[in-house]
Amino acid sequence: MWEITVSKVDDLNTYGIKIGNTIIEDISPDREKIEKFVECLNQNGASEIHAYELVEDFFGMP
Repeated sequence: MWEITVSKVDDLNTYGIKIGNTIIEDISPDREKIEKFVECLNQNGASEIHAYELVEDFFGMP
């Protein structure tokens, strides 16, 4: 199951994702957006092996 991670960057909470041994931190300071992303990942049974590509696709990162 995908989960949300929280870390501090310059006294600002930033959010990431975690599943199994894969952790991607500091994706966005927008908790609501990360919650929506994690909900989507869990509903669709997204695979851990595609974690980085999924982040890139959802957040439009290069």
